[in-house]
Formats: sequence, C-alpha cells, structure tokens
Amino acid sequence: MALKNEGHFRRSYPRRPFVRAVGILFKGHYFLAQAGEIGEGGISIKTDLVLTEEEPLMISFQIPNGDFVCLRAVVRSTQKDEITDRADTVIHGLAFTNVEFALKRQIRSYVSSRS
Repeated sequence: MALKNEGHFRRSYPRRPFVRAVGILFKGHYFLAQAGEIGEGGISIKTDLVLTEEEPLMISFQIPNGDFVCLRAVVRSTQKDEITDRADTVIHGLAFTNVEFALKRQIRSYVSSRS
C-alpha cells in the first residue's frame, strides 16, 4: 500500500507560536480572530468563520517589541481545528503579500528570539 503525502509540505520560513487577538477585514466585514503561529511568510488564525481560499484580506496585529501593522494577505489553507472540542472552529493559513523589509525583519526577530 502506497502512502500519500497529501497535505504535507515544507514551509519556506520558520514559525513561532503567536497566540494573540488579530483584526481581520475580509470582503468588507471586520472581525477579531485568534492567531496561532507566525513567520515571515504568513500567520495562522482560528475563527468560527470559513474564509474562501485564495481570497485576499487585511490583517492587523502588534508585532511583539515592534510595530502595529496592517498587512495584506491571502487565504492559503483551511482546516478543521481538531485540537479543541468545538466543531465550528476553523484554522486558516494566511500568506502575507508585499511585506516591507523592515516589517519582515521585525517578524524574523520575534520568531528567532528565545523566551
């Protein structure tokens, strides 16, 4: 029997846990979501809303020891949250688009710091 590697991929950037509230503007609607982890290339969020994959959005949050940012992102993945007991929680993987070098540096600094 052959094993399938569907859903398995190698991330381009390392990530670090980032459990904080973030603001999301999606298709004209603003709501708060819970972030899960962050890296230079993107962020994961938990929400009870199902967002359409490949759709753009705006996300705002405070980079620890850095700036408050509002970044463009695209929904890259959607999956059920199997860790919690809530059946209505969804985890979305977001990919940042057009991030300034200075902001990438701040995110990289947070990801690589030890605490």
